[in-house]
Amino acid sequence: MSNKPPIKVAVIGSPESLEHLGRWPMACAGACPCISVTLFDPATLIPSGDAPSSGEKFNPVNFEVIVDLRRSAEGDAALPGIEPEKVVSGAGAHLVETFLTTLPEICQDWEIQKGIIDSATDAIVTINEDHIIVGYNHGAEKILGFSREEALGQDLSIIIPPPYKNEHKDYVRRYLATREPHVIGKHVRLSAQRQNGQTFPMSISFSVAEIGGQLYFTGIIRDITESTDLEAKLRQSERLAAVGSTVSHIVHEIKNPLMVIGGFARQLARAPSLDDKTRDKLGMITEEVKRLECLMAEMKDFSHPPTIQPKAEQIAEVIQEVVYLIEDTLKEQGIAISQEHPESLPALKFDRQQIKQVLLNLLKNAVEAMPQGGQLTVATRVEEPYLEIDVSDTGEGIAPEALDNIFNPYYTTKAKGSGLGLSICRNIIKAHQGDIVVKSTPGQGTTFTVLLPLADITSDQCPI
Repeated sequence: MSNKPPIKVAVIGSPESLEHLGRWPMACAGACPCISVTLFDPATLIPSGDAPSSGEKFNPVNFEVIVDLRRSAEGDAALPGIEPEKVVSGAGAHLVETFLTTLPEICQDWEIQKGIIDSATDAIVTINEDHIIVGYNHGAEKILGFSREEALGQDLSIIIPPPYKNEHKDYVRRYLATREPHVIGKHVRLSAQRQNGQTFPMSISFSVAEIGGQLYFTGIIRDITESTDLEAKLRQSERLAAVGSTVSHIVHEIKNPLMVIGGFARQLARAPSLDDKTRDKLGMITEEVKRLECLMAEMKDFSHPPTIQPKAEQIAEVIQEVVYLIEDTLKEQGIAISQEHPESLPALKFDRQQIKQVLLNLLKNAVEAMPQGGQLTVATRVEEPYLEIDVSDTGEGIAPEALDNIFNPYYTTKAKGSGLGLSICRNIIKAHQGDIVVKSTPGQGTTFTVLLPLADITSDQCPI
């Protein structure tokens, strides 16, 4: 909006002529702030109609333009102290009258359209043929991070993530040359870039308008980060449901024959007439059956969303129990352990056995990551709205390409791992309405962070 003072216009005319303009002073000052109109009665030369009357007569010095709508006979009487170049009369005056009569409606329509665009929650961005931003609403400010002052006049590339910055310019040049649309008039999914450099998924529709012989391209942008995340969770849920059904069937079919094999192997191993070689083979069978039974148990746990029974507990007590369970293993492998806890931690509501299972799994993973010894650290802290538990090791770390899959079922980097441990851990933590995240630097180590909500848990089912 311009900060220039309005052009002051005086309109002098008969009551009939002023009737068309009577709404100007009260209704149009806001819609047309660039023009200030005062209506004057030709007989008294004081403000007429709805204009606030000060009782002072017409003073031509106060106006840049004077429109004389009086009939020709009335107009023969000269107005005192008027500079001729300020006066518009005759046909010119009636042209100005028509303009002033229609201008309020035009300005009001413009204000309505501007209000609709500015109040839209979607980002609406318009560029000219030179790829320069010429339109930018409040929705764009919220979604993209740039203020209107920062965005207007800038190249559109400020919101386009690499490597597509130059490609979009080529699309605009191609359309200018061929007038053949490819995405104009369509909705597409792309990525945009916020002011802080963060990229996010967006749905965008394109349109083009020709104004004054120039083309203007408009994009209506909707941030679909939340819906994209929900879609990913839905796909994950569908995959897990399919895997769970298959796993349940496999466990059911294998469990009974496995128990028979293990039972017979243990019976045969107790026979006194066996030679050492046969006894060793039966021992191997027994150990492999135990391993498969453990795998079946893990598969069963994974295939059913965990049901939790939260009670008010002290997380520090659970941590000490888990550390006690692995103390001997730590000593055997030359691993030092340190703990970092605040003086006091709030009581939380959680399922003690299931959280104990998660922490034990994470500590065992940390131990396995340091076969040559190292440092294991368990730390807790309160970061609203969570209590956070770090389990850190100084092992070889996890490769970047593996981090994205580390919680996927049956994905493992271990030679003998089932790939279900971390998936089960995540399901348990999700059932507590928390989260589990991992950071790793190859060659330096890995940190798993468990986030447990400080607020009461409202559901006992894993929100898969």
